[in-house]
Amino acid sequence: MDSPSVHKHGLTESGARDKKPEFDKNSSFSPIEQMINLRASRNPEFPQQEILLVRLCMHMQNKILEHRNKILREQGINETLFMALITLESQESRSIQPSELSAALGSSRTNATRIADELEKRGWIERRESDSDRRCLHLHMTDEGKAFLDRLLPPQHQSLHFLWSALEKDEQKQLEVLMRKLLVRLDEMDKIDNP
Repeated sequence: MDSPSVHKHGLTESGARDKKPEFDKNSSFSPIEQMINLRASRNPEFPQQEILLVRLCMHMQNKILEHRNKILREQGINETLFMALITLESQESRSIQPSELSAALGSSRTNATRIADELEKRGWIERRESDSDRRCLHLHMTDEGKAFLDRLLPPQHQSLHFLWSALEKDEQKQLEVLMRKLLVRLDEMDKIDNP
């Protein structure tokens, strides 16, 4: 029987790599990988590949957040305020009720109030009464807040383009498919854990 042909990037027809990726001693992940390899050498039952993949995902998430937070810090803003501005900007009228902001950020109403206070102090939002119900307040993004966000986003987008340019477009699509498959499994695990 013929062996499967190897395509670009070392993938066989079945989609599996024909050999294990090389260990990069200069990678920020190498100390973790060395620890995993050592544990695997001592215990034949150790789920080396699964643990390596989980730790690699966690390590990459931390690195991505580090880079993102560095860009935010340079602009004098933190992740929470940034996400609040993004949430406001994504609304059709750039306006949202405090309770909706709280839900979108996954934070308490008290914390959402503190966030709104800080945004208002910086001149990025205004609290406005609803036209239909004077008891109801809306948080409205100001032109100054929109201008700040417009300055903040291009460096982030540039950083993302640089990161993902390490993969070709077909590799990005393949990674998305694989990550979505894992997400479906994680959602299934949630249902098992919380029937």
